[in-house]
Amino acid sequence: MEILDKNKTVSQLTILYILAVVTFSFLDLKSFPILEFLLGSIRIPLLILMYFLASKVKSTLYFSALILFFFAYLFFRENTPFFNFIGAIISLAYRILIFIIVYKSIENKNWLAIVLASIPFFFIYLYALLLIEKEVKMDFYPWVINGFLTSFIGGMATFNFLFQDKKRLYWLFISAILFVIQIGVFLINKYYFPDEILRMLTIILFGISNFTFYKFVLLQEELKLKYAS
Repeated sequence: MEILDKNKTVSQLTILYILAVVTFSFLDLKSFPILEFLLGSIRIPLLILMYFLASKVKSTLYFSALILFFFAYLFFRENTPFFNFIGAIISLAYRILIFIIVYKSIENKNWLAIVLASIPFFFIYLYALLLIEKEVKMDFYPWVINGFLTSFIGGMATFNFLFQDKKRLYWLFISAILFVIQIGVFLINKYYFPDEILRMLTIILFGISNFTFYKFVLLQEELKLKYAS
């Protein structure tokens, strides 16, 4: 009964998460700053709560990554050079933790193949960086490192997905692709060409990429528990 109640609560929170992402992306809430802040800020806490209820492992790494991403969002909201720099540093720390989680989760660590699989992701990211190079200041280099890590995450996900038919790798592959696209669109919208469509796309990509990675983490934990029992 307790498990059924938890599953029901997780399902309800998932629906609430989707509604928050869709509402925040499609509605112009600039005239309602408090509502805009609440909808923007509630997404990561919802994911944290969903993970806390759904996970039997409760990874400190994943909890820490989500908390870091939440604070990065708060700093980016201020939209000043100093706060953007702090946000970029925190976002880099978040990406490092995601990289560690993925690295510890994958089975095939053929680095030559992973580097080759990372190249398309890096070129996408490099294009975004070249566009914003003149617009960003001291936060340029954290974004460069972030891009390398994101590309390697994409390479690890792609290589393992292509050579292993496993459901958890499907979720990782989707999230990795969306991570690269999301961060590229975010940088272009924030530093180069602010646009409402790009803002909406960033929010939607944010919502899907984080949800698919959450699904991957849960499936990876289930696999570990299965082998441990």
